[in-house]
This record gives sequence, structure tokens and C-alpha cells, in this order.
Amino acid sequence: MSHKQTGFTLLELMVSLALGLIIVAAGVAVFITGQRSLGLQGGMSELQQNANFGLSMVTHDLRHTNLNTPSTQKVNNKHVGSGIIFSVANLPSSLSGVDVGLLTKQDKDSAATTTGTAGKNDQLTIQFIPEYRKVTTRHCPSTNENCADTEKTDVVTYKAKGQDCEGTPFDFSEVRTIVQRYYLKEDPVQTPGQPKAYSLYCDAGSYKENDTEITGLKKNPDGTLTAGQQLMQRIDAFKIRLGVKAPDKKLRYMSVGEYLAEMPDTVTAESSFYNVMSIEIGVIARSTTALNSEKLIDNSKTFDVAGYPLTLNAEQKNGSKFLREVFSQVVAFRNTLGAS
Repeated sequence: MSHKQTGFTLLELMVSLALGLIIVAAGVAVFITGQRSLGLQGGMSELQQNANFGLSMVTHDLRHTNLNTPSTQKVNNKHVGSGIIFSVANLPSSLSGVDVGLLTKQDKDSAATTTGTAGKNDQLTIQFIPEYRKVTTRHCPSTNENCADTEKTDVVTYKAKGQDCEGTPFDFSEVRTIVQRYYLKEDPVQTPGQPKAYSLYCDAGSYKENDTEITGLKKNPDGTLTAGQQLMQRIDAFKIRLGVKAPDKKLRYMSVGEYLAEMPDTVTAESSFYNVMSIEIGVIARSTTALNSEKLIDNSKTFDVAGYPLTLNAEQKNGSKFLREVFSQVVAFRNTLGAS
């Protein structure tokens, strides 16, 4: 008894293999696209989380600028107590010896400390007096704890709520002015194989009447900046721009350098003052993981950071592709007399 055997022809087998390879290739392409999309979305999410958290902290502090200071509610480089400290003229006379390198400055970086861009970074220093309440209590002298009311003396203390940008609570026995300095500094923890990382830091200090230095706000003996509190990681640039009301009542944006050029020592009449109404802060944030397969990332492009065109430096431009985005925030100073 004979049995007829059947099977695939060579042509059918070749067609089946070709169709299978096409399906596998399509699946691999979808998988790779999904992986790239996942990496891009993860990098963007990381950037937004880092920037939003850091900028929210900075803007919260900047809204205290000029609070309760003796500046007649003006922010400029002339008034003592100005919320933005441009020079020692904005500080009490007892602090005339303060290092001007700690104050607000455009392009503060030296050649040795230039960060991720071909440009230089700014530094912002503000001051304010936190809201406090005066508490008066009566105490017996230490030699007689059970004294009569007539022997008691008044002891005055000050209670303030809140904390500075380094997380130190406002706990002092006299009225103190809080000074906070924002700047970029090299991150103490570097990842091998990645470009040098920088972070946005805040260094806080304070002073009271007749102090000759700002406690907590100073440089190290070797001239380097004190550590401060890290606010945002992997920041390649930090720039600021001032919202200014000119004597003609028109509003405009100016860099710190442009503003100081309009307010030299020869300008003394208040009717000619340029007063600062707001500030725009901008940063370039970088992702943690490189995305070298992402063709949309262009390391040679120009970033607009608070009105400044910036490009990456040679190391960053020729290195791996990281996701970078510009984040900015405008803060209006509510402790000023803008209409005057």
C-alpha cells in the first residue's frame, strides 16, 4: 500500500522565511523605537522634575527679596537695604569691607571655573528680614530666682518663622538680615565617562546692626566659595536678567552689566534712578543618561537663557549626546513700590 507524502516546496519555504524576517525586523524596529522613546521621555521627566523642584525653591526665596529692609521699598544699586545686593552701597556702612566677589555679578566665572557652556555664569545675592514678632518677658535676676515683681527686668527676644535656603531655621535673639547667594559650582560627585557636572548652589548668611561681616557668607581661606546647599544638579548654565523701570516709566529687561552702566556713581538724583521690579532666572539642565542614538539632539545648537545666547563648550559639544533643556522663571518683587 503506497502513501503519498506532501510538504513545502522550496519556493514556499523561501517566501515563508522572507515574511518571517520582515515581521521580526518590524518587531525589532518597534522595540528600538519604544526604547528610544522611553529613554527620551525618562530624560525629559528627569529634567522637569529637577528643574521644577529647584526653581520652585529659588522663586519662593526670591519673593522675600527686599522684605522689611530699610530700602524705602526700592531695589537698585544706591539704597542701603536693596533686596538685590549689587555693591557694598546696598549694605550698612559697617559692612563696607565685605568681599564684593560675594555680591550680584554678571559673568562671574574665571577661565578656570567656566562651566558647561562657552559663556560665563551669573551670581545673584539677595537680602531680606524675615517676618518676626517681638516677645517681652520678665525675669528675676540670676541671684534671686524667687524675687518680687518689682525686682524683675524685661528680656526681649525675637521669634521668626521659616528657614534660609540652606535649611537653617530663623532662630536668633535679635533682628537679623538674611543674605542668600545663588551660584554654580562644580559638583563634588562626578560620574566617570560623563562631562564635568555642575550644580546650582545657595549659600546663606546673616548680619545684624553694626556687624562688620556677614556671618556664614564668605569664601574659604584658599579663595574658593563655601559649599552652600545644592539646589539643582547637572546645570550647565545659570543666567539672570533684571526687569527694570526706567525714569521715563517704561519697563525693559537688562543684564546686570547693562543696568550698572545706566546707574554709575554720578547718578544721584532719585528721579533718574532705574529701579528693579522683577528678575528672570534661567538655567540649562542636563539629563543623567546619554542618548547617543537620538538624532534630534544637536550639541552645536544655541540656547537662549534669559536673553543670553549660549553654546556648549568644546568638551560638551564634542562629547556624548545628553538631553538639555532651558528652564526659566520670572519673579516679580512684591516688596517694592513699582509705581513711585
